[in-house]
Amino acid sequence: MKTVLFVPGFTEDITTRDYAATIAAINKKGYEVVFVPIQWKRTAIQSWVDELEKIYSKHNAQQTVLAGFSYGAMTAFVAATRQNPSELWLFSLSPYFAEDLESKNMKPTWLKQIGKRRVADFSKLNFVPLAQSINCKTLLFVGGKEIDKWPIIGERCKTHGSSSSIIS
Repeated sequence: MKTVLFVPGFTEDITTRDYAATIAAINKKGYEVVFVPIQWKRTAIQSWVDELEKIYSKHNAQQTVLAGFSYGAMTAFVAATRQNPSELWLFSLSPYFAEDLESKNMKPTWLKQIGKRRVADFSKLNFVPLAQSINCKTLLFVGGKEIDKWPIIGERCKTHGSSSSIIS
């Protein structure tokens, strides 16, 4: 049985969204799900990846799916560049890679909200070379309203997804 290591969104825990329903749906498909709690406060993506990798190291990568929502998706994505999982599931992959931070669509208020240290860490993450180092099946899940708010997300799906679905 494959294991799904699921990383929640920023400042979230298992009770924040309906993660229980998501986990139940994944379980129903025959996967074991491990919810990966992250210490979000006063930390940045390198700390989040380190936390995920501590749990990931206890699993066989060939039998493990890395999954995450938003910043959790970024965390799973970066972890997958270091040791390829069997699959990578990215739900609402946050648009905070180096290219995104330089985009004309990036509002200064968004940058201020996430903080200088996180912005500095994100600015070291270039999506394209990172994506090219991942050698597993990767699914990107994105909603139409997200694409309206962050057009770069839709472009990323079209450009880098072999088959992408946009859900309105």
